[in-house]
Amino acid sequence: MRFLWLIGVLLFFGCPSNSKELPILSYKIDETGTKTYYAITYKNFTNQLGESFSTDNIQNKVVIANFFFTRCPSICPPMRTKLIEIADQFKNENDFLIVSHTIDPENDSVEVLKIYSEATSVPSQTWQFVRSSSVNTRLQANLFMTNFKPNEDGTDFYHSSFVALVDKKQQIRGFYNVLVQEEVERLKDDIKSLLK
Repeated sequence: MRFLWLIGVLLFFGCPSNSKELPILSYKIDETGTKTYYAITYKNFTNQLGESFSTDNIQNKVVIANFFFTRCPSICPPMRTKLIEIADQFKNENDFLIVSHTIDPENDSVEVLKIYSEATSVPSQTWQFVRSSSVNTRLQANLFMTNFKPNEDGTDFYHSSFVALVDKKQQIRGFYNVLVQEEVERLKDDIKSLLK
């Protein structure tokens, strides 16, 4: 009996785990110092096909989320290139989705998002481009712990080149700067980990 126990202990501590435990980052800390976890939810969004986009669309999926706008002259084009690369790698995964939120709903109509989406050559089941009111989009950015604001001359927005990785329980598990190739590779590894 002691021999079997010893084998069990050796197997438990001796075999490295292939799965990596990512932290849960979607939480708020109140004035008493209490940490409260929350899930990413969607309400009153529309995708590039003119369909309603809600929390149901991301349930039981590993999601990459980012904020962009189609007229962006600066960081969005290289971000888009990296997201196409990631989408191509995971295009056969039914439980993987990229969600890109426009921060310029005045100009990024459903029709504009559809044209932009088609130019990526990534199917809509893999990549959704969503829009909502400016107020709702800001609330969504807060859920993802990011922000944006218009440039003084109105030609651009200040916004992040980071994407958020969300697990199948709608919890944020990481942030990655997709303009840095090492971060892109780490993101791909973490997607694989969450898909297992």
